[in-house]
Amino acid sequence: MESILVGMLLLLETNLTNMVHILKIIAVIILITYSLQLVNAQSDLLVFGGLGIIGVAIYLLVADFSQFINLLKSKL
Repeated sequence: MESILVGMLLLLETNLTNMVHILKIIAVIILITYSLQLVNAQSDLLVFGGLGIIGVAIYLLVADFSQFINLLKSKL
């Protein structure tokens, strides 16, 4: 965990494009946290809506994370 945080801090120092990717990843984590509250709701519509939001958020997280990894590879 510490190595991930150190890596993220080093990337923040490089340039602004790295910051954008990190902010997107943080936004997706916040979105998943909020939609988990919807999954615990009493209404079936809210539960399925929360699951849909989680699915889309995970897809966007994987897509952005792969772009972030490719950016790191090109810098190394």
